[in-house]
Amino acid sequence: MADLTSLGFKRGIFSEAIITTYNPDGSANAAPMGLKLLDEQHLSISIFNSSSTCQNLKAKKSAAVNLTSDIEVFYKSTFKEANPKGTVPVEWFVGAEAVEAPKLHNADAVVEVSVDNVASDGDRTSFSCKVQRLFAEKKFPQVYCRAMPLTLEAITHATRVKAFAKEPHKQEEVAKLVKTIQDCATIVERVAPNSQYAYVLADLLHRIDSWGVKL
Repeated sequence: MADLTSLGFKRGIFSEAIITTYNPDGSANAAPMGLKLLDEQHLSISIFNSSSTCQNLKAKKSAAVNLTSDIEVFYKSTFKEANPKGTVPVEWFVGAEAVEAPKLHNADAVVEVSVDNVASDGDRTSFSCKVQRLFAEKKFPQVYCRAMPLTLEAITHATRVKAFAKEPHKQEEVAKLVKTIQDCATIVERVAPNSQYAYVLADLLHRIDSWGVKL
């Protein structure tokens, strides 16, 4: 039977997953987040107060933690404007079984959680989330490809580039982040040409250019 550690969660280590919650209007929200294992029944998430996920967790006290190896899902839930209609497609979602939250219907695993503790710390809020249901698809082991972590790293860096793009005192940091993203793209093009990873990084670099950032 799957549990949090068998899914790869480890104490003291941030693990990336897509958190899905309901917005006030009932629509589904999806956003990649870093989580930490507290114990076999609890995960913690520290989120900026301004984010929709933070507000939704405070309101509904529940979410789904979705694990997926599909890099396009990570990309298009990070940068909603990369989707054809500028929002995450509604067909990605179905209702969770045990909590009031949406979940990704094609996720490799889903951990449905309820919030049992909330703590504010400056511009962030930390949530302790208790596992209410855990479901994991049975899959064959996969060979390791460098393209997946490199693309995920580039997406994460790009969120900071977007945030800092218009701040004059952050331009040196922006340049370093862009260089890292370009290096990731170069390696991905070598190890996984014509793949979804290469597609995502090409689109990401085009998007960075559209923000007025020098490439």
